[in-house]
Order: sequence, then C-alpha cells, then structure tokens
Amino acid sequence: MELTFLVDVNLPKHFSFFNTPNSYFVTDINLQMSDSEIWNYAIENNHIILTKDVDFFNRLLVSEKPPKIIYFQLGNYSLKQLYNYFTLNWDKIIFEVNNSKLIILISSLIAGLLGFFVLNGILKKTYIDDEQ
Repeated sequence: MELTFLVDVNLPKHFSFFNTPNSYFVTDINLQMSDSEIWNYAIENNHIILTKDVDFFNRLLVSEKPPKIIYFQLGNYSLKQLYNYFTLNWDKIIFEVNNSKLIILISSLIAGLLGFFVLNGILKKTYIDDEQ
C-alpha cells in the first residue's frame, strides 16, 4: 500500500518532502479543522498524520485504533535546520513508518513505537530506536 500523508498546519507547506501526489494539507482541506476532525479524516482516508502538535501524541496513547503519526519534537528549528533535518532523515522516517504506529522525531533520535502494554499497572511502550 502506498503511504499517504496528512500534513498538519504547523509544518511548512513548501518543503519538497511534503509536495508529492500522496501528501495532503490540512490548509487545503479546511484550515478550521479541529484536531478531532484531522484525526478522523486521517483514519477515514488511511493517511499518516505529520505534526508538531503534542495533542496527537497524547491521543494516540489512549486510542484503540489510531492513525499512524509522525510527531516532530524538534524544538525551535529554523526553516533551514528543519529542511536539513528532513534531507538527512526522510528515507529513515519512511522506513520506520512501515513498522510503527508512531514515529517520534527528536534532533538526535528517531524512535518508532510499535505499541503499548501495561506492566504492574504502568503503561509501557514497545519501541525501536535508531540512534543517528
């Protein structure tokens, strides 16, 4: 199955990584979409959400059937730094998304979470991490 992406409003639209036939922008669909509407749209259309919004990460933790999410936790990168980050890591991100429900991008780490389990009443995560 071909990967399709739903790019949240908090990411730059002009990056070549997002300007493909299989990328859709919230700003083009409905700029006023709520997080719930974005979530449901992604599920209905089998899109992977690309976002810097922590609310999607939090929602995934309690959802039974979430969409896949690529969560950018990169801080205050300039557009140039963000572009360079994608240039260096986009292929790795795409590889990880095939094996994970959630990809968390931190400046020095790409972590793909496979799932969650409860151990002694504490929510634990199963994940693969790939040090750069």
